[in-house]
Amino acid sequence: MKEASFSHYDAGAYRAGAIPAMPSPPKKRERIGEELLPFGDYANIDPYQQLCEDAEFVQHLDRQDKAFYKTDDWWWDHQRIRFLKNQLGFSVILMAFPVVYFFVMLSFPYFFILSISDAMFEYSRAFASIAVPLMAIVGFCFVMIATVYTAQSAFNGLAKMVGFLFTPFHKWFASRADRYMENRCSEFNRQTGMASFAQGRKKPPLKAPFVEFDGYVERVVQRGGIFYRLMFVHRYTGKQFNQTSLSTIVDHKHEVHALWDMLQRYMDASQPMPDVPRLEPFRHLDPTTAEHDRITGRNPRYWRDLDLEAWKKGQGAALLKAQIEYPWSRQRCQLTPQLGKVEMTVYREQQQAAVA
Repeated sequence: MKEASFSHYDAGAYRAGAIPAMPSPPKKRERIGEELLPFGDYANIDPYQQLCEDAEFVQHLDRQDKAFYKTDDWWWDHQRIRFLKNQLGFSVILMAFPVVYFFVMLSFPYFFILSISDAMFEYSRAFASIAVPLMAIVGFCFVMIATVYTAQSAFNGLAKMVGFLFTPFHKWFASRADRYMENRCSEFNRQTGMASFAQGRKKPPLKAPFVEFDGYVERVVQRGGIFYRLMFVHRYTGKQFNQTSLSTIVDHKHEVHALWDMLQRYMDASQPMPDVPRLEPFRHLDPTTAEHDRITGRNPRYWRDLDLEAWKKGQGAALLKAQIEYPWSRQRCQLTPQLGKVEMTVYREQQQAAVA
């Protein structure tokens, strides 16, 4: 499809059909146990698992507030996709809350049984020896079931209460949060063609053109088997980035292939943005995408109004089948032939001239 407007994008915006001459990498790109992913040869398949999760999430937010995507907390739009370097502390909180909540809930039947056990034993030791363990078992089962069905609501309620209590300090927290995120936020920028990866609190993000970052299918060995995730490696420094909120661990590597395909099409200014739930509210703001949607007559609220369960049985099932059966190994990299055509010093001078 013809790109609607080049003026909307910077000169350095990524286009698979116009990858510039690039220097040779200092080391071979092949890595043992990891699969190098190609540039520029698209399957036009979006990651099924992420589509399902994001569609459910977006529909939930849309029911609460039709303008949910207008807040600063929404990190996907027509200009950039932002994501965080994985933070262990926050993950531990999310995992620990249900456990803590379970034991807090369990304390209620425990103290109730403890308070009446003496009276029951005085009344009848035989009756109490049967009733007390039985009540403990019933209480334990009840708390387990209650935890499953109420933990999420309790967490949301706690978060709202904390937010309400600290409302007077919102500006202070916002400024602290901005400083905290400064070196922890990564992004893919569609307009500029640049990618930025956080390196930690004491180091500035590594910022370079998207075409300098190779994508790999990384194998992750965990208890229960082998899993996969998308890993990024900066070709000229060797720095790798895999523990991000964007590249989560998945069961099948075709999901990683589809994620890489989606990210490339997002970055490619000559392509319409991927048709995914998180980007839907912004499609009309991107010229190439808006023109595509005008020609195809796309429903602007397709994902937000979708019957997701019906979709999973029909189009979703067909998408998953196509994702599994697609010959990913036959894709041809459009970037590889451009490597070694220019020296690094000349390449950097060309970059600086383009920015100026």
